[in-house]
Amino acid sequence: MSMQTKAITALYDYWTRQRGERRVPLRSAIEPADIAPILPDVFILEHGRLHDPRFRLAGTRLCAQFGRELKGTAFDALFAPDQRTRIARITENVMAHAAPAILQVALVDGRLETTEAEIVLLPLASKGKAADRIIGAFAPLPGQQPPLCAFRYATLGALSVVDPSRARSLEGNRPAIPMPTSVMAMRPAGLGQTVSRVLHLRIFEGGRPADDA
Repeated sequence: MSMQTKAITALYDYWTRQRGERRVPLRSAIEPADIAPILPDVFILEHGRLHDPRFRLAGTRLCAQFGRELKGTAFDALFAPDQRTRIARITENVMAHAAPAILQVALVDGRLETTEAEIVLLPLASKGKAADRIIGAFAPLPGQQPPLCAFRYATLGALSVVDPSRARSLEGNRPAIPMPTSVMAMRPAGLGQTVSRVLHLRIFEGGRPADDA
């Protein structure tokens, strides 16, 4: 799975340059001014007390797309409940093995419409040699209609891991691994269109059969 958006590609290239000969770059080597054009899509994760990586920083566009401030929120909380353990494990592995990862996700908004996007997770070290943070970026895939309201949750579709020994080249990507489908993604086709326009009431078409009226 290749990187499909400019923001993800730009951050990966910058991370590679800052890494140099190190296994992972230092957090101090990341200069926000160097990535100013994509900064609204960039985030940094750090270990929480329960070892669930949380947002230390989140770009303004990313927060706006989810309709809330994400600082302090667990990264896996953005995903469907049945996938959160898997997402937490993926982020932990990015740090433990210093292996970048690309996530292919589908995001469901308040109208139950979906937007395809990709997320890149890149390990950082705050000090020493061990990776204890992640810098990442989030970007919807090109060619889609902008969502009309905030995203409610994401579902993971596929995962691609970059081999740390070949991380300077996208040829280091291992084949994308399809992920088990979330139950939150299993909904009838067109469900987004059947939700009543009165979104705050969450009224769906259907109801009692006509002969019960």
